[in-house]
Amino acid sequence: MSGNEKPVAPIRRGSLQARLYLASAFIFAAGLITAVIIYATAPGPDSAEQFYGMANSPQYQQQLMRIGGTGEVVLAEIHQWLDSLWHGKPLAYTVAVLCTLVAGACFLAGHFLFFETAHEQDNNETKS
Repeated sequence: MSGNEKPVAPIRRGSLQARLYLASAFIFAAGLITAVIIYATAPGPDSAEQFYGMANSPQYQQQLMRIGGTGEVVLAEIHQWLDSLWHGKPLAYTVAVLCTLVAGACFLAGHFLFFETAHEQDNNETKS
């Protein structure tokens, strides 16, 4: 090291853990508020789309079975289910679940960071 360079201070683990906990709480609260707003403003299901929907007709299912087999029918049903998650009231549930998962991941990252820090401190004390 030359005389002009200053050593880089290590990141304080306590502040990082607090930030992760705060981020998880913020993400959780913002996600639930957003989900409630989406749920309250979502339009009802369109009855004409459900009544005249081509994907639910037996002829469509039969054509899929003939062209692609059972696997194609199952994949089409999975695609329809995933597509239904991003419209109307199911979107509110999707947003709530995704934000809860992200907030949980931030919380667990902070939690395990805390135990990693405690383990490092124990190792440093035993070496001294």
